[in-house]
Amino acid sequence: MEKIQGKIQEIGVFVIGLVLAVFHIYTSYFGALPAYQQRIVHLVFSMMLVPLCYDLVKTKKAGIRLAYQIVLIGALAVIGIYSYSIANDMWKQTGTMSTIDLVLGTILILMLLFFTWRVVGAAMPIIAILCIVYAILGPHLPRGIAHRGYDWSRIVELLFKGTNGIFGTPLGVSAIYVSIFVIFAGVLEASGAGDVFIRLTQSLLGGFRGGPAKVAVVASSLFGTISGSAVANVVGTGSFTIPLMKKSGFRADFAGAVETAASSGGQLMPPVMGAAAFIMADYIGSYQDVLIAAIIPAILFYIALFMMIDLEALKHNLLGQPKEELPNFKEELKKGWYLLLPLLLLIFLLVGVRYSAQKSAFFSIIALILIMLLYPGRREKFGKVMKLVAGSSKGMVSVALTTGTAGIIVGILMLTGIGYKLSSLLIALSGGHVMVLLLLTMLTSVILGMGMPTSAAYVLLATLIVPALEQLGVAKIAAHFFVFYFGIMANVTPPVAVAAYTAAGIANGDAMKTGFIAWRLSLAGFLLPFLFCLNPALLGKGTPVEIGLAVVTALIGSYGLATGVQRYFKGNLSWIQTAVVLLGSVGMLMPGAVSDVIGVVLIALVYATQIAKERKRTAAMS
Repeated sequence: MEKIQGKIQEIGVFVIGLVLAVFHIYTSYFGALPAYQQRIVHLVFSMMLVPLCYDLVKTKKAGIRLAYQIVLIGALAVIGIYSYSIANDMWKQTGTMSTIDLVLGTILILMLLFFTWRVVGAAMPIIAILCIVYAILGPHLPRGIAHRGYDWSRIVELLFKGTNGIFGTPLGVSAIYVSIFVIFAGVLEASGAGDVFIRLTQSLLGGFRGGPAKVAVVASSLFGTISGSAVANVVGTGSFTIPLMKKSGFRADFAGAVETAASSGGQLMPPVMGAAAFIMADYIGSYQDVLIAAIIPAILFYIALFMMIDLEALKHNLLGQPKEELPNFKEELKKGWYLLLPLLLLIFLLVGVRYSAQKSAFFSIIALILIMLLYPGRREKFGKVMKLVAGSSKGMVSVALTTGTAGIIVGILMLTGIGYKLSSLLIALSGGHVMVLLLLTMLTSVILGMGMPTSAAYVLLATLIVPALEQLGVAKIAAHFFVFYFGIMANVTPPVAVAAYTAAGIANGDAMKTGFIAWRLSLAGFLLPFLFCLNPALLGKGTPVEIGLAVVTALIGSYGLATGVQRYFKGNLSWIQTAVVLLGSVGMLMPGAVSDVIGVVLIALVYATQIAKERKRTAAMS
């Protein structure tokens, strides 16, 4: 029975995954279905994969597991068919709920919350449940947060029928934009492109001082362009780079921290970035605008991280890999260059031709499939390629669940009016001061980001807090990037730093120490959001001179930040020198000529002192 159940499960994953992938590939080019139908197909098929890919029931009896899977998938099929069939007439039924509407809607809500709990974690479903309880108990709550209250029938109608609840904007973005990029990233990763990134980077940087750690930084940034998940990035690149870093002399905790910081930053790196970036594009209006705005901060983040690693290697005299251990760049490029073509095509179509995100991904997927089927000497069987396409659908599951659950939360918040009250409350708490509101937003973003995926945390913050930031004069795109960045930085913020725990497991290091070191290495990621809120030129908004000046001063400030964090420049820095160089770095990163001059003077003062000390030591030794 065990073999039969396993075979049926394998076939189910393949069939459902392939149907879901083909559906999204088709609609990405030929056009999406009407909103409700597109979203119901996306959510239902994604949810069907959950009982097949996750152990929802703990039993060793294969027959019980199979029955459980059949019942859940059957229930979802009924909900999907019924919902799809009533979509066109739904507008006529506003304010009415039949018994079947109530029953199927209730089942979908319960299954969605249960699946999200088991797949993603408890934080988000608990928030959704509290929101539902809040909607029911409204009249009985204290004044200020009380409302008229809603019965279960009204709540189910909001969440199940129409596009203001489960099938709202977050799920819509997942169903149209995120899904097609998940397929592209999944197939590209399975094709071996990630290994190509690592080997090419290793051949170029592995021999330099602290080379394996620098390989981790660059490879993780490249891997992040197709992954969008910090944990997946850690597993994908860290299993190779962390042992190399340890072998070259880096401490286990530091090696894990480097991989954590580099992998978390992968969500900041265009062109794919992650689900939250596509949701942001829906708020802002253009994915190209998101890509352009993301470029400078992402590069600055990785440059600062790269500098910190170089100083760590210099401080401890850590060398690179021996030349004989390094891959040959030309040979590696010859073996894997064709796998890089779809990613280059995607960038060209998005940025050069300015195709829509969906069509750019469509052509890139088709190109990738054709390369895998036809490239001489590397041809794959059609069945294997279809398995890769079907398998890529598994990546949609967590995104569909979190955006669907986010729809519950956002729908209830808007129904009860508490969402608008929260924005006003935050402005009142900040006293109208932008910097205070930014600090409150940072704390909220990091706390939410610790308990849920970046995309889910971003949806809530974009709904609740971004309007408050805009009211106090923060540019719209800067406000959205602010909450986006801090949702990502939660991956490196103890005590709940999931990516750090994963890296520590690979490195056999201490999870908490790894998390704190990763937080220190990622300090640029904590400063940049404040800076581009004060100076949108860092997001590419301004004249070429303004943008160029902002980049140059930010680069100087980033190097100063690296020396301050590592407490090293031509020798160890004292605590006073560290404080001075960090203060100067912040000055360079802040907008304004006065702060730049102060920053340069402070940094130069510390560097000149250290250079003078180095010359004295050299003279004394000669």
